[in-house]
Amino acid sequence: MNALASPVIAAGIMDLNPGLTLWTAITFLFLILVLWKFAFGPIAKMLAERESTIRDAIDSARKEREEAEKLLAQQKDALVKAQRDAAEIAKRNQQEMEVFRSQLTAQARKEADDLVALARKSIEEERKLAVAQLRAEVADLAVAAAARIVKSSLDEKTQRQLVAEYIQDLPAGRA
Repeated sequence: MNALASPVIAAGIMDLNPGLTLWTAITFLFLILVLWKFAFGPIAKMLAERESTIRDAIDSARKEREEAEKLLAQQKDALVKAQRDAAEIAKRNQQEMEVFRSQLTAQARKEADDLVALARKSIEEERKLAVAQLRAEVADLAVAAAARIVKSSLDEKTQRQLVAEYIQDLPAGRA
């Protein structure tokens, strides 16, 4: 080895170098000051804005939820009212149909009664006409019988007896 050459002592990891420690501390403090001035302020501001935005979003969501619940309650009330109205309309329609059916039934009965009355009147008129025709025929027969009797020259007692017998032979209610 060379006498002039000084031996280099290598510093170990665990060795403390006061100059290096001082400059590391100064650099670290400078870095903290720079970060504090230029990074921590904007980061803190950004975090505050983000917190405010999140708070506003939560408040907005809460308000929208309350509004949605109110709208849901209104919709439920409207649905209940609509169902009630529909039931009332159905009941009213059923009552109207019952009244209409009753009216139709009454009208049909009246028409049937009118037809029966008209048929009875027609039957009565035809019966009267038949009775009138029968009487006319009876009268014609009586006249024909009387003409025959007159031709046979019967006395008055015999003529009366024949007329009485003829009237007795007529059916009851036709004379």
